Amino acid sequence: MSGKIWRWPAVVVLVVTALLARAGETVLVIEQDYNIVEMGKDGPTAKDIRQKLYIHKDMVCIDEYGGKDSTKPSESIVVDLKNKKIYNLNHVDKKKVSEDFETRKKRIEKRKKDKQDDLDAQPAGPQRDRVEKLYRALLDDKRRYAFDKNPGAAKMLTGVSCQPVKVIAEDVADYVALEACLHPEIELPYDSAEMLYLLQIIGERMSEFMRKHKDQFKKMPMELHLELAAGGRLDTKVVSFEKIDKERVTSNLRGTLGSPFVVPDNYDETRRAPAPPKKDDRPD
Repeated sequence: MSGKIWRWPAVVVLVVTALLARAGETVLVIEQDYNIVEMGKDGPTAKDIRQKLYIHKDMVCIDEYGGKDSTKPSESIVVDLKNKKIYNLNHVDKKKVSEDFETRKKRIEKRKKDKQDDLDAQPAGPQRDRVEKLYRALLDDKRRYAFDKNPGAAKMLTGVSCQPVKVIAEDVADYVALEACLHPEIELPYDSAEMLYLLQIIGERMSEFMRKHKDQFKKMPMELHLELAAGGRLDTKVVSFEKIDKERVTSNLRGTLGSPFVVPDNYDETRRAPAPPKKDDRPD
């Protein structure tokens, strides 16, 4: 788990605060399928699994069913919205990594600078074009985003008619930065743009665009497709959701894992390994 910037599907972040404005102690429980393709040094890696989200006004837990036993969460991320901390939990090895929001921002900004430096060092040609396309969602400081005036038709999802929204880049031909189908009733009670940026789902300029147009993004996305700021592609689809009492969540829905809003105190804390220096920065 050390040394990684954790990236979670965009719908996780868009619904990370998805409670009705006066939900009180109600928890929104969501099951979703997600397919993510990330680009690493050794090429693309794909993951197609089920997640379960427990969303309260102060904390969010995302359980990932990606281990050998598909009935038990193998990993979880807990986002403490009130205290501005993120916890990554490995239930197999019983290890955890914690990080506050400000530290996460600094790491993302450093990664952004490194990628820009790498791009600037590339000579013009096919390789530079590939790198530029791979990280165009992250390196979007000068991007001009806009809503597509023809986002498509409404779509029936989980028995409700969901409205489409499509964001394009005016300065990049054929670049659809984000597509979503939004629930007609469930609203996000406040701006989630910062969280999207923190989890490296979107770039800084896209975060600003969403904040500027927060009324258009206030509904919960039931389906979403986008290019990741981390590099790669993300496709998600909500398959079910319900609102339940918080006490019911803490009692028995996760078996031996207990409450989704309590970080285990018997997991070993793992420090993030510092990023290795670039070749030119290494001592002789």
